[in-house]
Amino acid sequence: MKKHTPRFDWNGIDLEALRLVMDKPADSAIEAIFESKSMEHLRTLLVEMAANDSLVSNELPKPMHDFVQEELSIRFSPEDIELFKEAHEVWKEKGTKFILILLFRALPYTYMAEKPANVLRMTKLLITQPERRVFETAQFVFDVMDENWWEPDKRGILTALKVRIMHAAMRKVILDNTYGEEWNEAWGKPISQEDLVATNQVFSLEFFKGMELLGDPLTPQEQKAWFHTWKTIGSIMGVQDDLLSKDVAEAWSLQHAVYNHLFSDKTVSGIPLTKALVETLHHFHLPLKLILLVMKRMLADDQFPDCFERMLGPSYEKDFPEVFFKPNTDDEKIANDKLLNTHLVVNLKIYHQTIQDKKGDFIKKAPNQGIVEQLMALVLKILSLLLKQKTILEIHHDNLDKVLYPKGEDKTIEEIGEEVIMESMSALSGIIIGILSVHFREGKQSGFRIPKTLRANWARTGKRGKSWIWNIGNRL
Repeated sequence: MKKHTPRFDWNGIDLEALRLVMDKPADSAIEAIFESKSMEHLRTLLVEMAANDSLVSNELPKPMHDFVQEELSIRFSPEDIELFKEAHEVWKEKGTKFILILLFRALPYTYMAEKPANVLRMTKLLITQPERRVFETAQFVFDVMDENWWEPDKRGILTALKVRIMHAAMRKVILDNTYGEEWNEAWGKPISQEDLVATNQVFSLEFFKGMELLGDPLTPQEQKAWFHTWKTIGSIMGVQDDLLSKDVAEAWSLQHAVYNHLFSDKTVSGIPLTKALVETLHHFHLPLKLILLVMKRMLADDQFPDCFERMLGPSYEKDFPEVFFKPNTDDEKIANDKLLNTHLVVNLKIYHQTIQDKKGDFIKKAPNQGIVEQLMALVLKILSLLLKQKTILEIHHDNLDKVLYPKGEDKTIEEIGEEVIMESMSALSGIIIGILSVHFREGKQSGFRIPKTLRANWARTGKRGKSWIWNIGNRL
């Protein structure tokens, strides 16, 4: 028999064979639910797990109950915790930019991986409910990066476990052909170990790459702390031990190997996923051209320089040919870059005015508030007006205003340089976070959760009187 020679190999691991490896502990726990409950009850249970803040473990069969309890009992060393704390400080200082990188680079970039993209296409989670998918991904990040997320009474480990269990449930229903379309065995297994480790590392490595693109690179120590934190989260979410890299350099070697393996396929499923993401961002009132211009910048890549055209060209090149123009000479490139910068600033100004006009639409409306909560909310609103207290959205909208319309300076659009554009990207990140902070999901009393201390940190103005009114609001 001819010996199998792997096409793609990393540290002696055949990546093609890795596509056949799933997550046995979580898969076995989910199998117990299928064996003990009706499909309708399973569906209801999984919906509740996705919608509620706590897992109703007393309804679960013993294998699932034991699986969850074992993971929740995990303990960490003092060295782990010190790195977790350092990573949380990075999150406090740079978290708004992380969300921009997630939406404008990490997600569309990884949709080039055709085999795992088929999971999202088949389940239609992103195509039919794109806004919900984006919010849930962002909420996952907020929960696992919260202060002291690793402690048993915090949401971090539980949120990671919920995602892991949902992955196991998705594998089960896909392989059982519940969605009507038969899974192609040539794709490996759905949400395989290769998919799990690559996705986990995206939350570190693509963040580092994105921060470089935004002109605000992380220090080696910041990268070490951030990567260690997310590697730990990856372990909780089922990534096997031999795929947990010892450091950032080794992680990049694995990530590039996976990218070469998965991005070599013809892109089909990833294109509608990327279009759905763009349409979701458009719901944030971002002009389509602005979304494309920011993605073009954030998807700049040496390994796959055609990423932007590959993922977005089929959907948008016809309507926005100037964004997809490919210069042939250095002079053409200089002229094209200047033109695209002009378009970027023009569309940033359009977005600035749109947010100005729609500020009144972004009012947090918590469902089922009692009379006391309503009165306290009214008092806080009055106090905020009296003290000119601003929301996250208003503060970052003001920042964008200062960047685009600097007082005392006579700058034309053509003279606005790279530094100003980077400052605009930072303000844009804050505005998106501000919109997230007032979003309430249907059937979820707490809405989109941004921790109180983080809201205060991301809405710093440096004005006296801010801290005590934030503290009042945080106690409600």
